[in-house]
Parts: sequence; C-alpha cells; structure tokens
Amino acid sequence: MTTHIPRRSFLGALGLGAAALALPGCSSAVDQASSGKGGRKVLTIVQGADIAPATLFGQNNPNFSINRTVFNTLTEYDHRTLQPKPGLAESWQVKGDAVTLKLRSDVTFHTGRPFTADDVVFALENLRKPEVASQLKHVAQAVAKTEKNGDHELTITFAHPVGNVFDLFEIMIIPDRETIGELAAGTKIIGTGPFKVDSYTPGTGVTLSRNPKYFKPVKLDGVEIKVIGQSQSMVAALRSGQAHLALDLAPLDAAGLKGDRGFQVVVSDANDSAFYVGSNVTVKPLDDKRVRQAVAYAVDRDRILSQVLGGIGRTSSLPWAPSSPAYDAAKAKTYSYDTAKAKELLGRAGAAGAKIDLFYNAGLGTNAKIAEIVQFNLKEAGLNVSAVPLQAPDFQAKLTGGGIGGLFVNGHGFGQLNPATLVKGAFPFNAEKNSSKFSDGTYTSLADELWRKPGASVYGKVNDFLLDQQFVSDLVGSAHTFTISTKVRGLAYTMFDYLNLDDADLA
Repeated sequence: MTTHIPRRSFLGALGLGAAALALPGCSSAVDQASSGKGGRKVLTIVQGADIAPATLFGQNNPNFSINRTVFNTLTEYDHRTLQPKPGLAESWQVKGDAVTLKLRSDVTFHTGRPFTADDVVFALENLRKPEVASQLKHVAQAVAKTEKNGDHELTITFAHPVGNVFDLFEIMIIPDRETIGELAAGTKIIGTGPFKVDSYTPGTGVTLSRNPKYFKPVKLDGVEIKVIGQSQSMVAALRSGQAHLALDLAPLDAAGLKGDRGFQVVVSDANDSAFYVGSNVTVKPLDDKRVRQAVAYAVDRDRILSQVLGGIGRTSSLPWAPSSPAYDAAKAKTYSYDTAKAKELLGRAGAAGAKIDLFYNAGLGTNAKIAEIVQFNLKEAGLNVSAVPLQAPDFQAKLTGGGIGGLFVNGHGFGQLNPATLVKGAFPFNAEKNSSKFSDGTYTSLADELWRKPGASVYGKVNDFLLDQQFVSDLVGSAHTFTISTKVRGLAYTMFDYLNLDDADLA
C-alpha cells in the first residue's frame, strides 16, 4: 500500500526508524551452533565488501554494519509514524529557521570522554570540509550559526528554510573529535555506540565488543564482521552456522533461502535501493533527450525484476520509494518495455544504428546481469551497444570524475527520504554536479524550491522534468536485504539501513 506523507514544517521530514523484528524460533543447523567462545553471545555478520571508514559520513553500503553499531546519530526515524525519534538528542524544539537540541547527558565515547554539545558542533563543521563526502553536506553547509546553551544543549540556525534537516540528523554519525585524524585510515574507529572496535583488518573484517558504558543495556557480548567476496559463499557460511546474518546477498541467492525454515530474508521497508541506466549527456547521441527517452522505453524492467532481483522490488520510471511524498503511482509507469516506441524515437533523432558504450561495475554481479539485459534490449531497439566492464575502483573513479563515455548501469538510494535529499545530494541526481554531466538552470531552480518550499506542486514539476529529460532512467526500485538465522532476535535498522543492534540477541 502506498503511504503518502503530509507536508511538514521546514524541519519536518519523512523516514523510517529502527523497527524490531520478532522472529519465530525454529530448529536448524544454525540453532545448534555455538553463540561464541566460552558461551559468549557473539553475532557473526558476513558481507561482500570491506568497510570503508573514510566514507562513514555518508551512506555507503559496506558500512551498514558499523555506522549504527559503533556510532550514534542525533535522531532516528520511526518506521510507522515517519517521525524522528530521540537518539543522542533527547528532545528538540523548532522555532523559525532554528532547532534547539537537548542532548543526553549520560553518553561517553569509547575512550571514556563525555559526549557534549561541542561534539555536535564538530560533527557539523567536519561535514562542511571539502574533503568529506556526504549526501547531506548541502544541509550542513546551510548552517548559519551554532550556539551552545550549556554542555548538553545547542541551537542550530540555518541561513534559510530547509526541508530535510532530520535526514541530516539521521545520517550524521558523531565521531570522536580527538581521534578524527585516524578514522579515515581505520586505525582508530571510535564512537559512542553499543559496540567498540577491538580490531580491524582491512579486507578481512572487524571485531567488536560490547561497550560497557553504553547508555542502555545491550544483550550481545560482541559482533564479528567478516568479508566474504562471493554471495554463494555467504550463503554457505549461513547454512553451516558460521554466520548469523548476511548483508545484501545477491537477490536470487536471498530468494533461494526464503523457503528455508532456518532463515528469514528481511526486506528493508526503507526501499532505498534503486537500479538505473545513466546517460552522459555530453556524449553523442545521448545529448538528444529523444535518444535517452528511447533507452527508457527499450529496457525490459519486468525481466530485470524477475530474473535478476528475484522479484524484490517494483518496476518504476521514478526514483522515489512509495513512502515518499513525491511518489506518483501513475507517473511511475510512464516508461515501459516498448521496442517499437524506442525505434521511433531513435529514428526521429537520427540515431538508429548509433554506437554507444555501456559501462558497469563488473565486481557487482547484480549490476553485471542488469547490464547484460540492457545491452540486449538496446540492440533490439537498433543501437550498436558495446559492454564495457570495469573493476570497482575504475568504475567509481570514472563515475565520480565524469569520465564515463556513454551509458552506465548503477544503483542509487535516497528515494525514500525527503525528496530534496535526492535532488540536492544523491550523486546521480545532484542538480549542482552529477555523473551524467547534466546541467540545467530549470532543474537547479526546481531542486532549490523542493528543498526550501516542498509541496505537491513542486513534486509534480520535478517528476515531469525528470521523466522528460531522462539523464537518469530508473528501472526498478528495490530494497536492501538482511538474511538472518532464526537464532537472531531484535534485529533493527535505520532509515539508511544501518544495522541497529541495541536490542539484538541470539536465542
């Protein structure tokens, strides 16, 4: 069912908080496995890529296991009400373009140093630094003034109305300012969260132990995070009882475990994993929007959803999750599989038979399979498409550096949040600078209007603009998954799909 969220005040936002999952007991090989050495309850997590400490200030999938286990944020969205709930901030008061936060007074960093308002001021200033990447940097940059009202209260004043402040408060981890210089390298990863880092071996994994000074009781004694490159190997670790939780299995592997009594596939209701085809609009013939529209008509979204994503998600021509106030069910169906329409548009643009390169990250099996279908469909429509597989570092460098010379298959998030976060911060759509090299004064103005004065009228204008220009052609809106043993109790996650293990336990 689609949930439409009413317009909020300038600091209002929408989102999902930590929703605990009650899981039924069930006997399995995993249930027979030891919780840890000496009877300790140690949750073992497997994931396909290593954590990236330098990217902790924005959303980056490999960090889902540590953003909210090692750190805390100021607020967290509630899944049911879509309202922010207390985190490190106990309460807040909004007045005009300012918000006053009352902070918890019982929080310490893992070093033992007390958490104060100075740490929030530092976190905001840190996000403003040019070298720090975050999809919510634009909100931090809109801060005009911070005023401390004591050790555990501060007022943040913004230069103008902004609609996604609580998106910032949810994504902005609060780091230890005394060791921030060692965070990016991973030599010291220190926060205030329920678990502290005992060791980190790049490429291998992270060992966490319970923070004895955490401000609420924690049931687990520790967490082991192991990096296993192949999705099928992660499945084997689950089945053998060597792991309790797998982050983002390949969708077909996750779907294959749905009927197993020993496991549960939790599909995140944040719905913040979308797949798309992007166009570098400075490369011919992609400089013609009719060609980009033809690409959108040419792709068989239903095939991608069923054959690649295991039915997890929904086809859509829009970047928004159904929970977003900008979501429009009718407009989401604008582009569907229509080879004849694609050929007509290509003919009108004089682009029939044109040569185009299609880039993708060969290290991501899901993206590689989507690229295969896209290439086949575009050839059906009459384009001469060459696939260009790249290793992850090369693909990322070209993507962020504007060096992709054609089409590209990738994924994006941020369709589930305040709509301004996508058009002002998500890299594929950022109106200031994006991977498609798309620049347009109308779009910049719409993005600013969406940020400062959100409402149904501007949502419609933004949707019509994106559907017309098609510098990003959304294909399928999907979701991140957590595949868990039925031993796991109390699993929760934030709006950004950061694991929240405050109440987690092993049966």
